[in-house]
Amino acid sequence: MKKDGVMPQIDPILARIIINTLGGYGTPPEFGTEYFSVGLETYLKVLEQDYFNFPGMQSISTFKLIIGTYGGGKTHFLYSIRNLAWKYNYVTSYVALSSTECPFDRLELVYKKIVSNINTPMTEKDYFGAYEIGIEAFLRKWYNRIKGEENFISLIKGLESVSYANCIKGALSNLAAEDEEGFLSLVQWLKGEDIPRELKLRYRISERIDRTSSFRMLRSLIQLVNTFGYNGMVFLFDEAERGMSISTSRDRRRALDNLRQIIDECGNSRLPGAMFFYAIPDENTLLEGAGGVYEALNQRLRTSFTKVNPAGVKIDLEKIELSPEDFLTKLGGKLAGIYESAYDYKFDENILNRSMKNMVGAVLEKQMLDVSYRRIFVTSIIEAFQRIRDTNQVINMDTARQIVRSRAAEIIRKEKEEVEHEEF
Repeated sequence: MKKDGVMPQIDPILARIIINTLGGYGTPPEFGTEYFSVGLETYLKVLEQDYFNFPGMQSISTFKLIIGTYGGGKTHFLYSIRNLAWKYNYVTSYVALSSTECPFDRLELVYKKIVSNINTPMTEKDYFGAYEIGIEAFLRKWYNRIKGEENFISLIKGLESVSYANCIKGALSNLAAEDEEGFLSLVQWLKGEDIPRELKLRYRISERIDRTSSFRMLRSLIQLVNTFGYNGMVFLFDEAERGMSISTSRDRRRALDNLRQIIDECGNSRLPGAMFFYAIPDENTLLEGAGGVYEALNQRLRTSFTKVNPAGVKIDLEKIELSPEDFLTKLGGKLAGIYESAYDYKFDENILNRSMKNMVGAVLEKQMLDVSYRRIFVTSIIEAFQRIRDTNQVINMDTARQIVRSRAAEIIRKEKEEVEHEEF
């Protein structure tokens, strides 16, 4: 088995990070997903051609619903979209939704996470140095780029919220005056925190960032991103827990109404260059129910995103054009190439081929309803690589089954601990 054609050159440090992260729990690393993506090429190509690289996209907005089982590649896909966004000069914000810290029914809390995770475009060389994200770093980067220009404060215009615009202008003016304390004080308001009344009066900030104003502030943030010269902003919402971040029926209705508003906002011109990607584990969990809000959402989310219908909304990660066996074999080949770079090691082709076949077979035998076979495979195959490097022996079927059983049990145990922690 060839390791999936010609492997793009990967930095050995990044390769080691990928192997260590995937081998630990099967979750994707923050960077480097492009080196082991399988089956997503069609979706990503359509997104690139019809959205990111489409000349008029900077003036319109879009919403996509991503559906994938827990451990089935949602986060990996969101990271891949993020990398594509950076390639085309989009600012991004990845937000892991949770029932305790960031439920989707509390948009003011979602806003806080968005501004905490706002990230300007990065390249691979940026992965290894110190980098900062968030609204504070975002403002500093823009100021450092234009601080030589006269009257740069006048560039801040076109924001829906006057309070938001005044706060941005005040923060940047304080940077220019080397008033670090004044800058950080106003950044607190942009983060959704309260600030002293005298500061609000001085900078003419009359609003609070709360449930009633969060949509307006979100629109103002998007408008600011465009003012700063980026092509737009990509929001990556990830229902990262096994269940959804919405706990009660009332919360669900409020969350669905927020979702409906976001979709409707994408139909007007107030969100130039904004793209929203919302990844969920189960479509039925989100949309099953009776009443106006469910019917309204179902109408908006009924179309599927495909090569022939790029305007469709739903992206189903289970509907890739590969069988489970072919998917795992291709994934294993890519991971083998990454492993070789990480450890400066060369697999014997015959040993690798036979071991890979046994590992794929053992994982598919062990498919379980509550654990993704992809996650089991990723952790198992990396253990298999370690054994091959140590012994230079083929992983036979019995050993493959033992590795898979052990790794599956470990994943189940860790997931149970996470659920208990969330409930606590």
